[in-house]
Amino acid sequence: MSQRRFLVSPADLDQDLVELAPEEAAHALKVLRLTPGDGLWLLDGAGRRARAKVEAVAKGRVSCRVLERETPPRPWPRLVLLCGLLKAPALELLAVKLTELAVDEVRLIPTQRAVPKPKPGHEARLQRLAAQALKQCGAAWAPLFHAPQSLASALAAAPDPARKVILYEDETGQSLAGALARPPAAEEVWALVGPEGGFTPEEVAQAQAAGFIACGLGPVILRAETAALACAALVRFNPVPGLP
Repeated sequence: MSQRRFLVSPADLDQDLVELAPEEAAHALKVLRLTPGDGLWLLDGAGRRARAKVEAVAKGRVSCRVLERETPPRPWPRLVLLCGLLKAPALELLAVKLTELAVDEVRLIPTQRAVPKPKPGHEARLQRLAAQALKQCGAAWAPLFHAPQSLASALAAAPDPARKVILYEDETGQSLAGALARPPAAEEVWALVGPEGGFTPEEVAQAQAAGFIACGLGPVILRAETAALACAALVRFNPVPGLP
């Protein structure tokens, strides 16, 4: 049943009998060839999922009987990425991979060296790609993608108690792992990453003035999307002492 996951709305998941959306039903019937009695999972993308079974199929329609609902705990700590604006292919890759890595929010920033310009509504496409990624990885939440905002606005949104870091290729004295390990353990991590051309010294100084710690990721220069994934993986898969 690992691939039998389907997206539904949060309101649908409140019902005992759920009809799949047309595109989800087409996948169930034409690709997976599900029949009444087959088991599956329903995901609402907002933190809940349900074990269910196919109740009936007819003319491209699939209705499912909810058997059991659950709300898995959110990964800890809360993780927010502030990403310099990247080209569409890189951003769309991140939408999928950051869902797998359980990132909570992604805030896009048109930094000084960013090549692409903000595209109105592109965050909605990223949100759709992230929701589709839930069907592959089985996570309960997709990251929330915000519309592009200024660096000043993004920095100001970070709460004071959060562990705040900026990845900077010229930083050699402080590693990201070391910054994350500083006591006390943080309930939230806000990480500033990218863009392709890196941050200007002025942007780094602006982030440091807002309480962000400049961190390096080693001697090799990483692409912006690789740095974002490395940062998220380090937070999620290498917990520091004291974290649950």
